[in-house]
Amino acid sequence: MRQILIILTFSLASIQSNAYNPFWINADKKLITAITNLDKNNPKEIEQYFKNQRIQKCDSTKENLGFGWKVWSPGIGSGYIAISAIFYYYNDSIVSYSMTPQLPEEKGLFQRYKKWYKNYFEYSDSSIQTFRFNESSILKPLKEYEGNINSISSEILNYMAPNSGTMYGYAGGGIIQQNRTAFDKIKSYLTNEELVILLYSINPASRFTAIEYYWKHKERFGKQESIDEWIEQNFKEIPTFKSTSGCFAVTEETRSYVYMHSLMIDK
Repeated sequence: MRQILIILTFSLASIQSNAYNPFWINADKKLITAITNLDKNNPKEIEQYFKNQRIQKCDSTKENLGFGWKVWSPGIGSGYIAISAIFYYYNDSIVSYSMTPQLPEEKGLFQRYKKWYKNYFEYSDSSIQTFRFNESSILKPLKEYEGNINSISSEILNYMAPNSGTMYGYAGGGIIQQNRTAFDKIKSYLTNEELVILLYSINPASRFTAIEYYWKHKERFGKQESIDEWIEQNFKEIPTFKSTSGCFAVTEETRSYVYMHSLMIDK
């Protein structure tokens, strides 16, 4: 009986192993090996690798965040996994980047893939973590802000960064925008000083949302010519931006779109 159980266990393991696509596994191994051979503390090397993946047809277009900042978000798909990156540029020089790996959904492949990744990425329980290089450089206001940020919470600094979602608006495709969701978590306790700092976010969606909120609650601020002038500078910097209408991508005139949202009742 014991011999039969051993044979059955071996047979089931063999069947499960053979159920995985060997071509996808081989493609994943090549991708992971190529990535883990790169110096992750050398952002130019990482950037060049993603640029060289012509077969993936990575969109090389950088999104303009205004005031010298841009972001590029390439990704490489393989068999069971994909690896993506986000590069942040100031005056066309990389100042920060993040790289997000994947483990396959097939749990039977976990240990094999973790062995290939080696110690290149960190893990939290069974999840593989995003690697972030010089993240502190985007967790701050634009250089145009001359005030003090020592007392600003990490939650607000994270909202100001591009990784809180750069799409401005309320919802698209029936889903609330990532940036709007992040703002809804902090808006109830924002002080006037904190709201002014949000107007200087590196992330334009956060700036526009702060402008919208400022217009809705202008009585809290009184006459603020310097704020109004900075808002006008924002609209000149990014006069139009891409948004979503239903499930379609559209280009909106920034001032009109922000003003329209400022007339809406807070939910």
